[in-house]
Amino acid sequence: MKKLLGFLGLLLVLVIVGCSNDKSTGSKNVAEAENPTKVSGEPVNGGELSIVDLNDAQGLDPHNETNAQSMHYIENMYNTLFKYTEGTYGEIEGDLVEDYKISEDGKVYTLTLHDGVKFHNGDKLTSEDVKYSIERIREMLVRAPQFEAVESIETPDELTVTVKLDKPVAPFLTFLAYPMNAIVNKAIVEENGGSLDTADAGSGPFQLVHWKKDQEMVLQKFEDYFKPGLPYLDKVTWKAIPDETSRTTAIRNNEIDIILQLSPKDTQLLSKADGITVEPVTGTYWEYIGLNVTAGPLKEKGVRQAIAMGIDREAMNATVKFGQATALTGGPIPPGHWAYGELDTYPKQDLKKAKALLKEAGYEDGFDITLKVGQNKAQVDAAQVVKQQLLPLGINVEILQQEDSIFFDALGKKDFEMSIVGWVGFVDPDEFLYNIFHTDEVWNQQAYSNTEVDQLLEKGRVTGDQNERLEIYKEAQSIIVDDAPMVFLYANQQASAVRDGVNGFDVNPTVTTKSLENTWIDR
Repeated sequence: MKKLLGFLGLLLVLVIVGCSNDKSTGSKNVAEAENPTKVSGEPVNGGELSIVDLNDAQGLDPHNETNAQSMHYIENMYNTLFKYTEGTYGEIEGDLVEDYKISEDGKVYTLTLHDGVKFHNGDKLTSEDVKYSIERIREMLVRAPQFEAVESIETPDELTVTVKLDKPVAPFLTFLAYPMNAIVNKAIVEENGGSLDTADAGSGPFQLVHWKKDQEMVLQKFEDYFKPGLPYLDKVTWKAIPDETSRTTAIRNNEIDIILQLSPKDTQLLSKADGITVEPVTGTYWEYIGLNVTAGPLKEKGVRQAIAMGIDREAMNATVKFGQATALTGGPIPPGHWAYGELDTYPKQDLKKAKALLKEAGYEDGFDITLKVGQNKAQVDAAQVVKQQLLPLGINVEILQQEDSIFFDALGKKDFEMSIVGWVGFVDPDEFLYNIFHTDEVWNQQAYSNTEVDQLLEKGRVTGDQNERLEIYKEAQSIIVDDAPMVFLYANQQASAVRDGVNGFDVNPTVTTKSLENTWIDR
């Protein structure tokens, strides 16, 4: 099977204060990291594993979900054409694809599928399913921009797919590896009226038994999985435990096996617990204050810049993240990433300059504004810090905490003034920027639009040379940071707590849980 570093070539290195595996320097090169979960002996078949995330899933349709927790629940029910290589950040290898070739002009991808792959209902997975799935992704709109250059999809035989693009797309294989760009069973989609919100149309290592929202989702081993000997586990149960204290109590009492995402406080707490291994790695999870640029004070660039200057990121990091995050003083792409913008636009809080900007914009006396936030405790805490830090500018922040389903629906409809939220799982700079900052794209919740940025992001998508792409993305980030549709806060580490006896689980920077197919229990 071929492996691809492709257009990425990335080795993300961030400094994590106080919680790195490398105690001498406080940092680790993720691409050279050890397998995060200790392995002893040969894999053992059987056993049941329980795992919890921050919140429950919102739905189970891979082509329609943007909620991170939903993705974690979904991804082990499905396969993608490619996947992220375990223990790395940016390396790609085949999943359903056994072999592939790319034309010299970068516009034709010929993919050869593994033979004998079955869906959970027993249907054979063929090239027609790949064609149908990519077309459905485009129709569902959520990740359609990743496939907008697709000109045609041909299926000369059951195991061959030829994808022709109208222009080169530098991160195309990365898009195909994104866990939610899954290959689905057309028959199951049609049986469920076109929706997979509560259904399983996958071929993955585990198949759905039941999902009781806000309680648990149970997955069982798919006996006809195409990868010999996998998975090892008989059953995986996702449990909904939204309260932090309840989660840490449950793992200490041996009621659960893995907490997928730990808060910085609980990272410190559980690092000292017997029978538990805490594995922090450099993460791709970045958080921000979203500013709706369409109306009111936030329509003025000077006001948005004033808010960005009024935030003390290091103080917020210390208060909310226990100093374990990396402050983002420029754009969203963090230090160490090959497309890092090297910007230091907001190195520290500057209330004097912020007040001058507000005065120039006509808001010398400040204004009232509502900040929406979901159930993520760290983001709720951050909202309180924002409220305190903006008060000296005369900006009176009212915090409106909402249920996650309501909150994310409001974001999608641009029904907010300010918000605090984050993105996770991005690998290529295109993923960090295109869908979020290009005019009218599906994740552009701030309604931001800049023609020059659009042109740069379009150019970055079709440019194959990494050095050229670097200069393109540096320029795009510089303009975005100056326009300030977001106040970038920090990039987080990814830390999981794993009970002793759980082997082979990859604590991955993108927070993917695809390694559950290789996870086994020996107690």
